[in-house]
Amino acid sequence: MAVAGIIGGNAFDTLFAAASDVAYRGGSIYHATPDHVMLWVSISVLMTGVLMLGLLQRQEQGPGRIGFESMAIIGLYLVGIAMLMVN
Repeated sequence: MAVAGIIGGNAFDTLFAAASDVAYRGGSIYHATPDHVMLWVSISVLMTGVLMLGLLQRQEQGPGRIGFESMAIIGLYLVGIAMLMVN
């Protein structure tokens, strides 16, 4: 059920992106998207992949008493913030 929720929610969002691309009159909406938004979209895709791996491989205990997927999500988020600060 959790996998279906992750995949279903992201697929639904993708449909909105496709519909927006069709309706946008200035060409492709992806070319009009600012770089910082594309950064967070890319990080979100990576985070979704990490969460799906976490659903496949469950850990009872890891660093800081949380699983590897939680540590990876925190790390990706911090990397994203650092990348925004540099640019």
